[in-house]
Amino acid sequence: MKLGLCVIGCGGFAQTFSAAMAGLRGELDLYFASRDLSRARAFATRYNGADAFGSYQAAAADSRVDALYICTPHHLHLEHAALAARQRKHILLEKPIAHTLEDAQAITAKARSAGVTLMVAENARFLPPVRKAKELIDEGRLGQIRLIQLQEQYPFQPSGWRNQAKLNGGGVFIDGGIHTASLLTYLAGYPNQVYAMALLPGQPGLEAEDGIMVMTRSAIGVVGMINHSWSAAPATPRPWVSISGTKSNIYFEMGSPRLKVIDAGSTETIDLDDDDHTGLAAMVQEFRQSILEGREPSMSGAGGIDDLALVLKAYESVEVGVPLPLRGLGE
Repeated sequence: MKLGLCVIGCGGFAQTFSAAMAGLRGELDLYFASRDLSRARAFATRYNGADAFGSYQAAAADSRVDALYICTPHHLHLEHAALAARQRKHILLEKPIAHTLEDAQAITAKARSAGVTLMVAENARFLPPVRKAKELIDEGRLGQIRLIQLQEQYPFQPSGWRNQAKLNGGGVFIDGGIHTASLLTYLAGYPNQVYAMALLPGQPGLEAEDGIMVMTRSAIGVVGMINHSWSAAPATPRPWVSISGTKSNIYFEMGSPRLKVIDAGSTETIDLDDDDHTGLAAMVQEFRQSILEGREPSMSGAGGIDDLALVLKAYESVEVGVPLPLRGLGE
């Protein structure tokens, strides 16, 4: 069965997403919706869309559309998820799930009440090296995990709603940094303590942080370290992840087709036969499959809430200047 998936919000990232769907046309029909019909039509023409809509309401009401991919600003996620739920459309929701925990919990409640699938579009979890790292960890290749480090530094100057802390929910950490928070919890388990410090502002005129250092600790002693910045010069061309255990270490760069396993005195490079360098195609395949099988997707609304809780607790730690206890809220 083909999935009728409509992109809600034809902005910059919607272009990246739509281009990544080119190889899945046997599995889905892609639609586009914008408040500007000409913009939606331009997307449909460029990305081989089945149709275009001049309003989100029209897209949600169309019988050909099975699901909405909500790619709108964070503060609008609840409004647009509620629209999907009212029309009994499945929901693929861009990260973060929302800009507040109250909105996030309302979104999951509406999806549950409507009986529709809700998946948070956390594509980083579906990157080939991330999936391979998870496989190796679960096999015990690393032994007991002791430390996970994640670093992402890239130049970016937020504007519009992204530079309004109330609408965005914060700055760099809730925006791009939630990817690293999600990977930390996925690969090393959910922490029970978080401590964070914002970097001195690297750009003038910003409402929220453009750099942050976050340290976490789990109940079994796994330490996590996240460095995420929009203004610090990158040390490597790509963001990177390092996971150290009692037996060996895994290192990979995000978007790379390979992964390194470093043991005492040796390094094994594993080449990954997978050209999905964004993780978006695999993410959508998981969304479609979860609908067909009537099960929770691997990145559920509950998982999205837990990732958001970690980010918001880090912000609270920045404000008070001390480590804070943390617990998952998604269940």
